[in-house]
Amino acid sequence: SSRTNPRSSVPRARAATGYGKRMMQPMTDCVERYALVVCDAQPDLLNALPKESRDLLLSNLNQIIGSARRAGWLVLFTGLQFPPGYEGVPERHRLFGGLRRLSCRQGGQGVTWLMEGHAGTEIEPTLAPSKEEHLAWRQRLRPGEELLGPLRTRGVTKVLVTGLKASQGVLATCQALVDEGLLLYVVRECVADDTVERRDAVLDHVLGQLADVLGWEEFYQRISEEIMMDTYVEMKYAQRAG
Repeated sequence: SSRTNPRSSVPRARAATGYGKRMMQPMTDCVERYALVVCDAQPDLLNALPKESRDLLLSNLNQIIGSARRAGWLVLFTGLQFPPGYEGVPERHRLFGGLRRLSCRQGGQGVTWLMEGHAGTEIEPTLAPSKEEHLAWRQRLRPGEELLGPLRTRGVTKVLVTGLKASQGVLATCQALVDEGLLLYVVRECVADDTVERRDAVLDHVLGQLADVLGWEEFYQRISEEIMMDTYVEMKYAQRAG
């Protein structure tokens, strides 16, 4: 259908390679390098979605991940994993402190939500991360060097952010990446939250300050045009430098 055809492939861009040393490239470096970040696609979080919404999100994520791989983009997965007993989590943490308190009350037994070593906290198996793709585990809302380091090392300049939750992991990831000087895209169909209303509020009123929030077709058209222009500018720069 016309809706699914644009998803078949992301235009091929310069693959992220290991010779970029800083995430913010100097203006004289005309090479753009692309990455896809998948946020918190873990069963413990996905199970909060209605089945129809969950199945649709996973289908969309599988398509965008496959397209990014074929195009040679760097693909990274980030997720939440806490140690046994939620050690190190502040008890007054607004989001995760309740897990620590409940675990303490139950003597460390029976509470395994987002705890390392349990199946529910691994990346959703149907997304099938490859052995070469980086898994950036964290114990706080906002990602740090576990995600930023690989992007910086590979000289990435533009990132497509996907996953869940729109109001938590996706938003926090976008904030961290923007602070690194990266240009961001968010595809609406590849982001979810516990409720559609919350997701739409974040996409419509918050994330637009940090990223280009686009639908499927608009994203593929935009990225095609940008990659063509990036290639032209890179070629012209190489000619002048030579």
